[in-house]
Amino acid sequence: MIVALGVFATVALISASSLLLLTDAQRKAFSLQSAYDNVRFSLEVMARDLRTGYSYYCGSDQNDIIQEPTSRDCPAGGPAISYKNFSGNTVNYRIFEGRIEKFVDGIFVGAMTSENIIVDTLTFYVVGSPSDDDWQPRVAIVIKGEAGSGRSMSKFNLQTTVSQRKINL
Repeated sequence: MIVALGVFATVALISASSLLLLTDAQRKAFSLQSAYDNVRFSLEVMARDLRTGYSYYCGSDQNDIIQEPTSRDCPAGGPAISYKNFSGNTVNYRIFEGRIEKFVDGIFVGAMTSENIIVDTLTFYVVGSPSDDDWQPRVAIVIKGEAGSGRSMSKFNLQTTVSQRKINL
């Protein structure tokens, strides 16, 4: 009886430990998935807005955001971008203290990424932005960073290319 009770207690302890580890792993997986969804959503919002924009100005540093953008390429990349959206508002994106920030007409709209995401690199590559009918501007966006914390921290690297949707073709 004592041996059976000891074996039962050991099996119960191992089962409970396994269940707790699985629950912890599931929470970490949900946390990382949420962080990745946030970064992908931020990238999609930027791409959708850039697609209908014009006068792309690629900033040479994170503070190089202007209110009246004039077309300027930067095939080497830059950490900020300014442009006019379809409505004629000036939109700026930049990286600041590990977060992606958005400005509309010089007013800070907010951070595009959550606190549990650290963006190390945000780079915009602009090609073909001078207003010429033979060119269709393209903007490549590259985001690198980390999501999660502790043992569940993982690095990510996302990129997309956006071509301007010319409305009046």
